[in-house]
Amino acid sequence: MICDFCYRHCDISEGGYGYCQSRTVRSGHLEDRSYGELAAVAIDPVEKKPLHHFLPGTRTLSVAMEGCSLSCAFCQNHEIARSHHEGFPFTPPEKLSEYAIAHSIPSLSFTYTEPIVWQDYVMAASMIARKRRLKTIMVTNGTFSEEALGRLLPLIDAYNIDLKGDDGFYRDICKGSIAPVLDGIARITEYGSHLEVTTLIIEGIHDEGMIRALGRALRERGVHVWHLTRFFPAYRMADRKPTSEDFLRRMIEAAEESGIEFIYPGNSRMRSMMRCPSCGKEIAAPEDGGCPHCGTSIYGVWH
Repeated sequence: MICDFCYRHCDISEGGYGYCQSRTVRSGHLEDRSYGELAAVAIDPVEKKPLHHFLPGTRTLSVAMEGCSLSCAFCQNHEIARSHHEGFPFTPPEKLSEYAIAHSIPSLSFTYTEPIVWQDYVMAASMIARKRRLKTIMVTNGTFSEEALGRLLPLIDAYNIDLKGDDGFYRDICKGSIAPVLDGIARITEYGSHLEVTTLIIEGIHDEGMIRALGRALRERGVHVWHLTRFFPAYRMADRKPTSEDFLRRMIEAAEESGIEFIYPGNSRMRSMMRCPSCGKEIAAPEDGGCPHCGTSIYGVWH
C-alpha cells in the first residue's frame, strides 16, 4: 500500500514499514506504528522552536512521537527519531489541549522528531486544539507530500521548517531531496500560514555561495524570517568541531544579501534582535503589529 504522508510515497507491504519506520500495514490498513505513544513531552518558550514572530513571550506544549522521513548525519534527536522503543505511554490527543488549557499555555507544538510521519496524531490533536481556541505549531523538515500538506494546511497555524542545505547536501548528508522542502515552503506562504525557516550551519560544509543561493530561494518563495544556527557535534558527526561564532557571522552576512527582512542567529552569543526593515531601528515585539518608530507593519502573529 502507498503511504502519502511524505514525499517518498513508500509502498509498504503487510507487516512492513516505510522509510520512517513509523508507518506500517496491518490487516490491509495503513496505520501509525505507535499512535499516541509520546516519546517526548516538554513545556518550552515558543522562541525555542525557534519562532520569534509568533506569540513571542509565551510557552508552548511540545510533544513528539518516534520517526523521521530523513536520515541526517547530524541529527540532534536520533535516539527517538531513528529508532523504535516499546512502552512509551499512550496519550489521547484530547489530553494535550486539556493540559494546555489547565496550565494557560496558548499553543501545541509538534516537534523534536518529524511530525509529518505521525500526522494522524497531529491532525487529531490539532482539530481538538482549534475547537478550544489553541494555536498549533509544526516544527518540521518540510518533506511533505502534496496530499499531506493539503490535509495539514487548514489545521496548523505556524511552521518552522528546516532548510538544511542545497540539493547535494540533502542527497549526501540527509539521504533526501531539497525539492519537496522548497515546494512546501512555497505552498505554506501562498496559503498564508505563519512560517519561519531554520538552517543549521556546519562549518566546512556550508559556505557563502550555498547560503546566498538558499536565501534567494527563500526570498522568491515569500519567506520573511530566517534563523541561522550553530552546529554542535552529534550522532554521526560527533567528531566535527562546533561551528564558530565568526563563521556564523559570515554566513549571516551572506544571508542578509537575500533581502529577507528578519535574520536571526541561533545557539550563539550574538545578539538576536528584531530590527524594523524600513527604518532599521531595534524594536521589541510590536503589540499592535507595527514598528513603534515608523509604523511599518512587522510580519508576525503577536496576540
